[in-house]
Amino acid sequence: MQQDQYAFSVCETIHFFGLCLLLGAILVIDLRLLGLMKRTPVDAVMKFVPIAFVGFALNLLTGICFLAYNPAGYATNWMFWLKMSLVLLAGLNMLFFSFVEHPRILKTPAGGSFGTVTRICAVLSLTLWIAVIIAGRLLPVTQGAAGKG
Repeated sequence: MQQDQYAFSVCETIHFFGLCLLLGAILVIDLRLLGLMKRTPVDAVMKFVPIAFVGFALNLLTGICFLAYNPAGYATNWMFWLKMSLVLLAGLNMLFFSFVEHPRILKTPAGGSFGTVTRICAVLSLTLWIAVIIAGRLLPVTQGAAGKG
C-alpha cells in the first residue's frame, strides 16, 4: 500500500462501493422487516442477503489493507476500536437474525407483520451499521490515524 501512490485511493473506492452494497441491501431487508413494502414478498427481500455479504467482504478486505497501511495509527485510535466494536455487535446481530429469526420470518404470510424480536433485530441492524459508517468517517479526524492527510 505504501509503495503504490494509487493503492490507498483504489482501496477507498472499493471500500465505499462495498459500503453501498452492504447498506443498500440492509436497508431493503430491514425496512421490509419493520413493516414497509408489505406487498414485497419476504423471500424476494431476503435475496438481498448475498449482496450484503459481498459488500461486507469488500469492506473487510479493504479494511485489512488500511490496517496494513498504518497499523500503529489504527491501534492507537479510539475511534477505530469503537468502529470495530460496532462491527462486532452488528455481526452478532446478523448471526442471531440468520440462525434464529430468518427461518421464522419465511413462514410469515405475505403482507403479514413480524414479531417483536425480528423488528428489534432490524432496528439494531440499521442503527449499528449507520454508527459503523459514522465511526469510519470520523477515523481520519480522530488522532490523525487514518488516511494520508
